[in-house]
Amino acid sequence: MLRTLKTLVHDLFSLFLPKLCLGCNGEVLLSKNCLCYACEMDLPKTYFHLIVQNPLNNRMAIGTQLKRCFALYFFESKGTMEKLLYALKYQGNKTVGLFFGKKLAAAIVETQINYDGIIGVPLHPKRKRKRGFNQVDIIGRAASEALHIPYFSEALIRTKNTPPLSKSKGERNSVLLQAFALRQPLPSQGHYLLIDDIFTTGATLDTCAKTLLSHHAISLSIATIAYRN
Repeated sequence: MLRTLKTLVHDLFSLFLPKLCLGCNGEVLLSKNCLCYACEMDLPKTYFHLIVQNPLNNRMAIGTQLKRCFALYFFESKGTMEKLLYALKYQGNKTVGLFFGKKLAAAIVETQINYDGIIGVPLHPKRKRKRGFNQVDIIGRAASEALHIPYFSEALIRTKNTPPLSKSKGERNSVLLQAFALRQPLPSQGHYLLIDDIFTTGATLDTCAKTLLSHHAISLSIATIAYRN
C-alpha cells in the first residue's frame, strides 16, 4: 500500500513538474535519465577507449607506466558536457554521476579488459565536507556495481587542499607535490582503473598514479569522463 502511494505521488509530481533535459531543457520521458535521447546521442564521444595511442595517453607524463588511458567525451565550453559536470559537482545532481558511471562501465566492457577494482581520485576532506560528496565516488560506485568489481573510495587520501590547477600560479607539479598519500592497501598483482571526472592537464592523475605505483606492484590504467584539449 505504501509503495503504491509513493508511486502515485511520484507520477503526479512528474505530471505537473516534468523532469527536464540538462542539455536542451526539453522534457525527459524517463525520470531516471538526465538527458533526452537526442542530447545523449549528440554527446561528443572520443572513442579513446578503442585507441591505445590516443591524445590523453600521449599527454600523461607517466603514460609509459600505464596499461591504458582513455576518456569518454570531449569537453566543450558551454556545451552539454559542461552543463552535466556543473550539475553533478555544484548542484548535487547525482543522477548525472549514475549516468556517467553506467557509460564508463559500458566502455570498459567494449575494451574487453578486466579490472580488479576501480579507484577514485579523492577530494580534500575540507572540500568534501563543503560539497557534501565526492562526485568521482558516485561515478565509480555506479561503474563498479555494473561491472561487479570493487570500488576503492579510500585507496588514496588528499593531504593538501590544492586550488584548482587551472587557476594556480607557478608549476602544477610543485603545487601537487605530496598532495596525495596511500590510505587503503590494495590487493597486489591486480589491474586497477584510476578514474576522475575530467582530464585537463593530467597533473592530478599523474600524481595519483605515481603514488599508487610507488607503493604497489600493480598494473594501472586511467579513465576520465571528459577530456579537455
